[in-house]
Amino acid sequence: MEALVIKEFGSADEFYETELDQPQITDDTVLVAVNAFSINPMDVAARSGKLPAQFSANWKFPLVLGWDFAGTVIKVGKNVTGYQIRDRVFGSLPYDHASNNGSYGSYVVASPETMAKIPAALSFDQAAALPIAGGTAYQAIIDNLSVKKGETVLVQGGAGGVGLFAVQIAKVQGAKVIATASPSHHELLKKMGADKVIDYHDRTAVKSLKDVDAVFDTAGDIDDSLAVLKSGGKLVTVGGRPTQEQLNLTDKTVVSQFTHATTATYDSLAELVSSGKLQIKLQTLPRSADNLIRAQQMVEGHHMAGKFVIHVKD
Repeated sequence: MEALVIKEFGSADEFYETELDQPQITDDTVLVAVNAFSINPMDVAARSGKLPAQFSANWKFPLVLGWDFAGTVIKVGKNVTGYQIRDRVFGSLPYDHASNNGSYGSYVVASPETMAKIPAALSFDQAAALPIAGGTAYQAIIDNLSVKKGETVLVQGGAGGVGLFAVQIAKVQGAKVIATASPSHHELLKKMGADKVIDYHDRTAVKSLKDVDAVFDTAGDIDDSLAVLKSGGKLVTVGGRPTQEQLNLTDKTVVSQFTHATTATYDSLAELVSSGKLQIKLQTLPRSADNLIRAQQMVEGHHMAGKFVIHVKD
């Protein structure tokens, strides 16, 4: 199969195209031809060799990176139910996927438990933007923070792929949403439903907030987040590492989230998009080594809002 790979950990310039053996399904998995994939900060960390050993312990070069995918089922394991050949699907691969089973390849082997069918209203590109970023936001806002109507939620880092989804999902829940972002992204966040947007550089403005019911931190700003969180409130972070002291607070709850999205989560996200309640802000480029390098550099440099998707084929 065709694949965009790296031969060693390093800069984004290391990507090149080559031919590799196609990953093989088991009785409990499906083979998907990739129509689109998206770039996440985790992809950048992986390419740089900065992921923990449990991710990369069994990897070998040339290495196919990528977790988010959208595509078409072309083979189904004999124990798999609910999917058939030609189904349009999207999802995420195991964090420690095999070296040739990344979504930067032409084919991926996926588990039915971490994928879902794409509704007719969604394109492959839109679906590819959802799994990790959307799943992380949904798990934080719905599952971990249990945001309710009338609550005030602070989203630290509201303009990133995860943050934009989180702002909108919190609004769907009926919350008042405050987001932090650079000034260039304030108008976008307001269009996406944020009630108030604060320049993340202005720590005084952030600290002036009071009695926030819940905080979702994607930026690693745990100290300031705790300062504005009310007694009895909860903070979920995917951007920082809480200290033991923070985890042991008696008047506030601090959780470091490791996302494990499932079919149910992806179905919910797809329904929110189909119904117009969740918008996907994305930039799309056609598949090539040069465009993948550009996309990785954009994500690494935090130069964009929303998601970057590589379009493989219609």
